[in-house]
Amino acid sequence: MVNPVSVAIVIALLVLALVGMAVSWRRRGRRQRALAVPPVPADLGPADLTVSGLLVATTFAGRPLDRVVTDGLGFRAQATLAVTPAGVLVERDGGAPFLVPADGLPGSGTASWALDKGVERDGLTVLPWALTGADGEPVPVESAFRLPPQAQSALLTKIRPADQEVPRADSA
Repeated sequence: MVNPVSVAIVIALLVLALVGMAVSWRRRGRRQRALAVPPVPADLGPADLTVSGLLVATTFAGRPLDRVVTDGLGFRAQATLAVTPAGVLVERDGGAPFLVPADGLPGSGTASWALDKGVERDGLTVLPWALTGADGEPVPVESAFRLPPQAQSALLTKIRPADQEVPRADSA
C-alpha cells in the first residue's frame, strides 16, 4: 500500500526542483539581458561550402560550463553553416543567424564535450565568435556543433590554413 504522505513529499520535492530550475534560468537570462547577437552584414559573398548539423551549446570563452542563453542560444537547434569570404554564417532554427568572422576562424577546433553533451574524441566542432555587450564591446563566446564526420572534415579543411593543426578545445 502506498503511503500518501510519502507521495506528497516526493511530489513537493519535484515541484521545488522544477521551480528552482525555472528561477535559475530566468536569473541567468536577466544577467545576460545586455548581450546581443551582432547583426549579420548584408553582403557576405557566395557560400563556398554549406553543411548542416546541430548547434549543441554556446558558452563564454574560457568558461566552458557557463551557458549563454541570450537570443535563444541556450537551446539546442538544427543549424546550417555556410562558409563565405566574410566567415561562417550560422543559420539556426528558432533564432537569429550569426556570423563567425573570418579573422576568428583560425581559433576553431574540436572537442569531445560541451556542457551536457559528450561525444567521441573530436566529435564536436567549436567556433569562436563574439556577442555585443552593453557597452558595445565584444564578449567572446564559443559555439559547439555536432556535424556528420564528412561535413566536419570539409568545414575544418575549408576554414583553417593547411599547415595549421586543429586545436582541441578540451585538451589539457
